[in-house]
Order: sequence, then C-alpha cells, then structure tokens
Amino acid sequence: MIELAFMGMVSAWEEFLEASLVRYMTGAEAANGYCPTPKYGRAKDLNHAYEVLSHDPDYKRSKDYLKVTEPRGVWRTADFFFDQHPYGALNGKEGLIRHASAIRNRVAHNSEKCKLSFKSTACALLGTKQLTSGYQPGTLLITPIQRAFPASYVARGLSHFDAFAELYEDLAKIIVPD
Repeated sequence: MIELAFMGMVSAWEEFLEASLVRYMTGAEAANGYCPTPKYGRAKDLNHAYEVLSHDPDYKRSKDYLKVTEPRGVWRTADFFFDQHPYGALNGKEGLIRHASAIRNRVAHNSEKCKLSFKSTACALLGTKQLTSGYQPGTLLITPIQRAFPASYVARGLSHFDAFAELYEDLAKIIVPD
C-alpha cells in the first residue's frame, strides 16, 4: 500500500511542477503575490503556455505532456523564460528527486532497467553495496533515512517515505510561496 501512495506522491509532485511552471508563464501569482519576471513576455493563456514550453504549436494536453521529471531541465527551462525564478531550489536536490523517480518506476514497472535503477537507488540511500534478495520499494520506504537527505530530516528519524514527502513540501513552498 505504501508503494502505491508513494507512486501517487511522485506523480502529484510532477503535476505540481508542470502546473506551477505553466501558470507562471501566464502571469499567475502565488498567494503572497510572487510571480517570476518573464524575459520574453507572458503566454496569453494556458494552452499558449503549453505550446511555448513544449516548443510545439500543436501541443494537445489531452495527448501530450511536458517533461518535468528531470529537475535540471525544469530549472533550465525556467532560466530561459524568466529573469529570476524559484526553480533554482531544485538545484542540489536532483539526486534525491531522481531517486524518488527510480523508486516510483520500480513500483510501476517490472523491467530489468527499473529493477537495476531501484537497486542502485536503494544502495545509495542505505549506504550499502548489496541488498537482500527480493528487497522491495515498500521496505525501503518504511526504513528510517540514514543519509542523502538534509541533516534535520535524519535527526528526526524520518522514514524514506516521510522524508520524500517533506522534501517535496519544502520545495513546493519555495516554488509557490504562501
């Protein structure tokens, strides 16, 4: 069950990144009034923002999607379109966000690629070279973090699931401030 919840959390994070970027392109403001300053003007509406961000004048939200899984790609896109923006907060967190994607992908797919990527992620997060046979994403997600996350997370003994949830929440509050 925790694996499915994690998969939903990662998907929600990616939806948040996409929605915030698209809406900032149209001039939408955060609750506190913040909006990045555009370099080249604003998109006229959400559809136009998707077309501009995707570089596709025929972009259709019903069949296409923006690539927001790579943090570096998101902040570089923001660098291109905005003078200043909050997506720089992703810088330095790419490894953790990639690890979350690897865990999510292992839950969603049984391919060898996903298995190997998950194994690499689990070993990195646990600080080990080997996993026990049959080690599953759910086991990792309930295990307390030991490394890779901010020290304040480790000191509180958060599980990997809770640490990723807090990471996403902390980043979201920077990207769309209250």
